[in-house]
Amino acid sequence: MTSSSTPPRGAFTPTPPAVTLTDLGGVRAAGVAAGIKASGKPDVALLVFDGPISCAASFTQNAFAAAPVLVCREHLEKSGGLLRALIVNAGNANACTGDLGMAHARAMVHHVAAKLGCPVEQVLVASTGVIGVPLPIERVLEGADRALASLGDDAASARRFLEAIMTTDSFQKEAGEVRAGGREAGVAKGAGMIEPNMATMISIAGTTHALTPAELKGALPAILERSFNAIHVDSHASTNDSFFLFATGSEPADGAPVAREPAIAALSAIAERLAWLIARDGEGATKVTTIDVAGAKDDASARDMARRVAHSALVRTALYGNDPNWGRFVSAVGNSPLARDVSRLSCTLQGIRVFERGQPTAFDRRAASCAMASSDDLRIELDLHDGPGRARVLTSDLGYRYVEVNAEYTT
Repeated sequence: MTSSSTPPRGAFTPTPPAVTLTDLGGVRAAGVAAGIKASGKPDVALLVFDGPISCAASFTQNAFAAAPVLVCREHLEKSGGLLRALIVNAGNANACTGDLGMAHARAMVHHVAAKLGCPVEQVLVASTGVIGVPLPIERVLEGADRALASLGDDAASARRFLEAIMTTDSFQKEAGEVRAGGREAGVAKGAGMIEPNMATMISIAGTTHALTPAELKGALPAILERSFNAIHVDSHASTNDSFFLFATGSEPADGAPVAREPAIAALSAIAERLAWLIARDGEGATKVTTIDVAGAKDDASARDMARRVAHSALVRTALYGNDPNWGRFVSAVGNSPLARDVSRLSCTLQGIRVFERGQPTAFDRRAASCAMASSDDLRIELDLHDGPGRARVLTSDLGYRYVEVNAEYTT
C-alpha cells in the first residue's frame, strides 16, 4: 500500500486550461454533495444554458445501456438535438435497475425541466458509479435543487461540476483553447471500464460557434475515431458511456460567417486531449502508450492489430516495468487473423527501431528502458509494409494499483 504522504508511482497533475465550459457563453455550472457517495464528496452536477442550444451525443454500445442513456437517446430524438440542461449524478450508475431505474432517470429530467420552465426533452441526464444499485432519488433531487441555487458562470463553478462527476478519477480532466474567432472546451471523467468502443464514461465538449445539431452529429464519428474510440484501459465497455457535444452560438458576435471546419477541428483536438487524460488515469496507470499501426491491408486490419496490442496484459505489464520486450508487441500483432507476413513487419519503440523487416535489431536495451521510464507518453509504431491501412489506439500500462482499486471497488 502506498503511504498517504507519498504520491503513488506515476502520480500526475495536469495544468488546468485557460478556457473551461463556463467560458463558452451562456453556460452556468454547479456541483454539490448530496450524500450519494459514501465519501461525502460532491456527487450531483448541473450544466444549464441560457436558452436551447445545439447538441449531439454518442453513447455506449453495451447491450444493457443504463436508464439515463435510454432517456437521452429518446430526448435527443424528440427535441431534434436541442439542449437546455444536463444533470449528472456520480456514485450510482442507475444501470441494470429495471423499471425503477427508468422512473428515476425520468424523475431527474422532469425535476430540472420544471424548475427551468423548459420542455423536458431539452434536459439530458447521465449517471456514473456502481451498477445494479437503486438510485437514492430523493437525495439526487435535493441535490439538484441545491445545484440550481448555486449555478455560476465562473471557472470555479465549472470545476465544481467536474469534481461532482468524478468517481475513481485521481485528477480532473479538462481541455480548452482560444482561437481566432472561437473558443472550445471540454471535461471528462473516467479511469476504468474503458474499451475502444465509445470509450469514456462521461464527457462533455462544446464550442462557441453556431453549429447546428446536424453538423455536430455529422462531426461525431470522425471525432470519436481519433479520441474516445481509440483508448483502452481494460476491455470492459461501461453501460453508461456518454459523450455530449454542444455549440452555444455565442461567437462570432458580429454576424460574420461561421468557420465550421476550424471549430470541428478544435473540438476534435479537445476530445483527443480528454481521451489521453482518461488513458493516463487508467486506474493505477503511470503512462499512456500510443500504438500506431501503418502499412496494413486496410484500416480495419490496422485497427484490429492495434487493439490486440493494446489489449495484451503482457504488453501493458512490460510498459509498466519499462521493459523493452518488443517480442510481446510483435507477437500480439501476429494474433490477428488479418496479419500476413512477419518478414515485412517493423517495430519502433519510443523512437528506437527494435525490429526491422522480420529481423531483430541490435539496440541498447538499457537506453530503451530509460527512454520508457523518462516519459509518461510512449509510442509503439508498427509498420506492416503491406498496404495503406492505418490505425491508432491509446492504452495505459498495467500495474499493481489497478488490481487494488478494482478488487476493493464496492468493499
